[in-house]
Amino acid sequence: MDQQVAHRPPAPLPSRVRPPQVLLGVGAVLLVSAGAAVVAASGGAGARLLVLALAAVAAGFAVRADRHRLHSSAETLAASAAGLALAGSDLGSPASGGNPLPPLALAGAFLALRFLSPVPAAWPLAAWASAQLAALRSLGGVPDSLTTELFLGISLVGLGVALWARPLVARLTLLTTAPWFAAGVLTGSREAWTAGPAERWAATALVAAAAAGLLLARLRQPLDVLLGPPRLVPVFAGAMTAVAVTGAGSAGGPVAVAFGGFVGVLVAATAAAELSGWRRGLLLPVALTGGVLLAVLSVLRLLDGRHWSEIALLLLLTAAPTVWVGASRRDDRPVAAPTAVGCLAAAALFGLPDGWASPAQVAALLTGLFVASLAIAARLERESRRATAAAAAGCAAAAAVLLAGDGQPGRLATHLAVQGAVTLAWAWWSGRPATAPAEDADRPAAWRVGAAELVVAAWIAAGLAGAGAVEAYSLPAALGLLAANGRGLGRDRSWAAWGPGLLVAAVPSALLAVLRPDVPRAVVVLALAAVVLVAGARAGRRAPLVVGAWTALVVGLGLAVRALPWPVATALVVGGVLLAIGMHRERRPVAGFATRLADLR
Repeated sequence: MDQQVAHRPPAPLPSRVRPPQVLLGVGAVLLVSAGAAVVAASGGAGARLLVLALAAVAAGFAVRADRHRLHSSAETLAASAAGLALAGSDLGSPASGGNPLPPLALAGAFLALRFLSPVPAAWPLAAWASAQLAALRSLGGVPDSLTTELFLGISLVGLGVALWARPLVARLTLLTTAPWFAAGVLTGSREAWTAGPAERWAATALVAAAAAGLLLARLRQPLDVLLGPPRLVPVFAGAMTAVAVTGAGSAGGPVAVAFGGFVGVLVAATAAAELSGWRRGLLLPVALTGGVLLAVLSVLRLLDGRHWSEIALLLLLTAAPTVWVGASRRDDRPVAAPTAVGCLAAAALFGLPDGWASPAQVAALLTGLFVASLAIAARLERESRRATAAAAAGCAAAAAVLLAGDGQPGRLATHLAVQGAVTLAWAWWSGRPATAPAEDADRPAAWRVGAAELVVAAWIAAGLAGAGAVEAYSLPAALGLLAANGRGLGRDRSWAAWGPGLLVAAVPSALLAVLRPDVPRAVVVLALAAVVLVAGARAGRRAPLVVGAWTALVVGLGLAVRALPWPVATALVVGGVLLAIGMHRERRPVAGFATRLADLR
C-alpha cells in the first residue's frame, strides 16, 4: 500500500475552463466559419445581408448577456458578431485599395456597441481592427506627402487607446500599432530630411509627438512587458526625435544646423543639471540621447559641408552648458569637465582653416588651456581629476603636433618647456598627502611625461644653438631620469631612483675625459664627481657614493695611463686586472683556483 501511494502520479493542475465556456467557444468558431463560408461560396449581396443580419442578432444577444452579467457569453457573442460583421462586409483586399467607408462604418458601429456593452473586449478590438483596415484601403488614394501623417496619426490613436484601455485591449492595441509606428517614423524621418521647409517641420512635429506617446506608454505598468528594458524606449524616443530635428534644421543652412546642435547640448545639460527623482530616471535618457545625438549629427552635417567656422562656434557654445553641469553636479563632473576642455580645444583647432588664428596663436591657446585645465584639475576629486588631466594632456599634445607640423622648433621648445614644468608642478601638488588619497599619492605617469617634455625641449634648444658637446644632451637626459622618479628620489632604493640618471650623466663625460683629453672637461668631471660622492656619503645614499667614486677613479686612472708610455701603461692595466681577478677568485673560488700549485698537472 505504501509503495502504491509513493508511486501515485501527481494530480493535474485545476483548470479554470468550465463546460459552458467550451460550448461557447466551439459554437462561436462554427458560427463565424459558417458565415465566412456562405459569403465565400455565394459572394452575392443576399448572402452578405444574411451574414450581417446574423451578426446583428449576435450583437443583440451579446448586449443582453452583458446586462445579465453573463461575461463569458457576452464576450463570446461579441467576438462572433464582430467576426460575422467583418466577413459579411465588402472589405476586399487591403492592398487593392477601394472605398474605406465600409470598415469605417463598422468601426463606428463597434464603438457604439462598446458604450452600450462596456464589458466585452471584443468591441474595442474590433473597432481598432476596422479602423486599421480603413487606413490600409485608403493608402492608394493618399498623396505621398500625407503618408507620414496617415501612419503617425494611426500610431497616435493606437497609443492613446493603449494608454487608457483595459490591460488586454491595451496590449493588443500596442502590438498592432507597432508596424504603423515603425513605418511612420521611417517616412517621417525621410520627409524631415528631403521635403520642403514647411513639410520638414510638420513631419518632425509628428515624429516628436509619436515619441512622446511612446514615452507615456512607458509609464503604464501593463505595457512594461512589451516595451523591453527600462531605458530602451527613452533612448529610442530621444534618438528618433534628434534625427528628425537635424534633418528639418538642415534646410536653414549651416548657422541653423549649428544652432540646432547647441540646442541639443543645452537640452542634455539642463536635464542633467535639473532633473531629479522619477523624472530623472524617465526623461534623462531621452534628453541625453536626443541632445548628444543632435549635436553629433549637427557636427557631422557641418563637416560634410566644410563649414569650419560654424563647427568652431558650435563647440564654443557647447562648452558653456557643459561647464555649468560640471560646476553644479559633482556626480557628472568626471564627464562634464573633460568634455568642456575637449570642446574648447576642438573649437580652437577648427578655427584654423577659416583663418580665425595662426597656428602659433592656436598652439598658445591650447597650451594656456592645458595650464588652466591642470590648475582646475588639482582642485577636483580623484575621478574628475584624472579625466580632466587626460583632456589637458590631449591639449598639450595637439599644441606640440601643431607647432611641429608648422616647422617652428623654437616655439615648440618653449611650449614643451612650459608644459613640462607645469606637469611636474601638478604632479607634485596632486601627489601631496593633503590633496590625494594614500593609494594615489604618487603620479608616476605625470612625473615621466613632464620630465620627457623638458628633456625634448632642452634637446631642441641645444640643436638650435648648435651645441656639439655631448653634455648638452646627456645632462638633460640625466636630469629627466631623475625628475621622472618624482617623490621616489627620497623614498625608493637609491639604485632604482638615482642610479640611471647619475650613470647617464657620468659615463659619457668620463669616457670623453679619458679618450679625448680636455683639461676643462676633466676638471669639471672630477669636481662634480667629488661633490656627488660627498653628497651621497652625507645623505646615506649608496648610488651617488658609488657612482661618484668610480667616476673619479676612472678619470684619474685613465689620465694617468694616458700620461705613461704605452708599455708601462699596459703593464699597469694588466696588473690591475690580474689583481682584481685574484681577489675575486680568492673570495669566490671555483675549480682550478682553489687547488694548490703542487696538485696541478
